[in-house]
Amino acid sequence: MELMLKILVILALVFIVFSLFQGMYYLSKDDGESDRTRVVRSLTVRIVLSFVLFSMLLVGYYFGFLQPHGL
Repeated sequence: MELMLKILVILALVFIVFSLFQGMYYLSKDDGESDRTRVVRSLTVRIVLSFVLFSMLLVGYYFGFLQPHGL
């Protein structure tokens, strides 16, 4: 279960970064007339994914799947 949660966290991080770069691409390439909502949609997806990632980390810590380590 621990490995599965860690893989889900890594996948969420990858999708968050992908959505961030997708929004940056749409921001630079859209001319403003065709589809103006692509930037907003991609950044909304990034915010939702960030919220899901934060929730997964809290649930994993609460149930003991993820343990903090000292530096």
